[in-house]
Parts: sequence; structure tokens; C-alpha cells
Amino acid sequence: SLPKPERKRLQVVRAPGSSRPAKLVKLADKICNLRDVRDSPPAHWPLERRQAYFEWAREVIDGLRGVHPGLEAIFDEAYRAKP
Repeated sequence: SLPKPERKRLQVVRAPGSSRPAKLVKLADKICNLRDVRDSPPAHWPLERRQAYFEWAREVIDGLRGVHPGLEAIFDEAYRAKP
């Protein structure tokens, strides 16, 4: 029931305190989301919104660093290919 900006902010804040399994799921989810936003973005998302999503996803993942270097490298590769 919270506004979307607040939910996104809380995800950044809470991600580091998540369990290892939750961090792995979040990391894999963000990898998939970046690829989707880059390759098949929602039709109504302008470039600015896609770029903002990439930046927000990076903030979330930066709080998880160290959980799985291999997946983090895949995330970084997807992030570098940002729109």
C-alpha cells in the first residue's frame, strides 16, 4: 500500500539485510529485468525511465555485493549494456 517510490527506496535499504537465498533470488531477478528492459522494454517506458531503472537496480545490487561473484559479474555485464 506504500507509494512506488517508497517501496523502491525500501528495497535498496532492506536488500543488504536479506538472507543469502533471498539475495540470490534478487540478484537473478535484477539480471533478468535489466535484460528485459534493455531488449524488450515496455512500450510506454521512455529512455529516461529505462535508464533510471538501471540505476535503481544497481543501487539494490550494490547492497548485495559479495553474495555470488559470478552472478554479480553477469549483473555488471547487463548493467554496462544499459540503454
